Amino acid sequence: MRKSTQFCVMPLVFASIASGCIFSELESDLEKLDDISHLFTGTVSTEVLEFHTTLVVALEDRQAENITSFRMMSGPGVFEIRSTRSPTYFFAFADLNKDLRFQPDEPYGWAASAQPVAPGNNATYNVDIVIGSGEQPPYPEQLVEVALENHLNNYARSHIGTVSSLDNPLFSDRQGSKGLWQPFAFMEDGGTGLHFLEPYDPDKIPVLFVHGINGAPQNFASLIGELDRSRFQPWVLSYPSGLRLSWLSRGMYQFVEVLHRQYKFDELHVIAHSMGGLVSRGSLNLCAQNGTCKYLRSYTTLSTPWNGVTSAQSGVKYAPAVVPVWHDLGPDSDFIATLFDTPLPEGLPHHLVFGFHQDTILGSESSDGVIKLSSQLRDAAQQQAQTVRGYDESHLGILNSEAVITEIKGILSRSAQ
Repeated sequence: MRKSTQFCVMPLVFASIASGCIFSELESDLEKLDDISHLFTGTVSTEVLEFHTTLVVALEDRQAENITSFRMMSGPGVFEIRSTRSPTYFFAFADLNKDLRFQPDEPYGWAASAQPVAPGNNATYNVDIVIGSGEQPPYPEQLVEVALENHLNNYARSHIGTVSSLDNPLFSDRQGSKGLWQPFAFMEDGGTGLHFLEPYDPDKIPVLFVHGINGAPQNFASLIGELDRSRFQPWVLSYPSGLRLSWLSRGMYQFVEVLHRQYKFDELHVIAHSMGGLVSRGSLNLCAQNGTCKYLRSYTTLSTPWNGVTSAQSGVKYAPAVVPVWHDLGPDSDFIATLFDTPLPEGLPHHLVFGFHQDTILGSESSDGVIKLSSQLRDAAQQQAQTVRGYDESHLGILNSEAVITEIKGILSRSAQ
């Protein structure tokens, strides 16, 4: 059954080592991904003033005629940004009015004195930028003319607010599996992004559904089918679940922020399943750090491995090629360890829903057949949750449970203004 492949990677790992087929495909896929999405890392610092929102922009040329990507940050600090595998210029500025547009009076800085940074064999480190310190090369005029959000679709090959049908094959289980084992191929297929299932309606409250690892938007078909469409409009996040959780979280955050700037909605509900809870929590942390999430009304997670997944650590140790997300899913990973360092946005209720349907796959330890109960009920997750509810359901079965659907409908009804 498909439920057993959601997180139990090790049986598949060992079964696949003999042929090596799935891992050779994975390795080839990740090499292609790095060619178009090379990882640059660095630090933004400043000596001039305190500010919250910082934008780091990757450019193919110094004039900003071709923006390849940008990263929103909650102030100075360490950043990761992906761009093409080619010499790249990096420009950063303090977005004082949080409009995703550079104004000439906003402090700024260049990496490498406005010279291109060459990509390394793997990740490229030490892309250091000092904002507003001393004499700086001139800023790129193009950034004054065009808001960065207009470039998001291009650099990420992503949809932001595209109206799509839930029956779209790009939202299927098969495509979800591709997103885990061939994330570049998934992105090339063109489904990545935040999709609307109907044209935007300012009189309806958006509800964003976030699937888990090896999952897909169609996993939420029962929940979406029961949604009161006279009051709510469903949105779905479609993403390659094999990528690092930090990247996925930042992508979700930027998608939502761009849509909020465009539509100015006053309310948004988030419903996440399995690893989607980790992705969305990382996104909410960024939102809280930037102070930009007053529109959030409720946050509901289903069967989320808050304390990670032990089998992911085994995959990193033993598999001939490593799915990037496994680095973040291990219980000892930095992502899991720091997930609750940032409190949820003030006033946002978290409704933690867990499953405890026993399955022989994980032996005698309590679980939902895939995720251990001890991970679903991590102390830090319970302490910040407004409600904690358990159901005798399997990992995927919880999405089709009448009792769970009824509870979620009640959450939405009570939380909506």
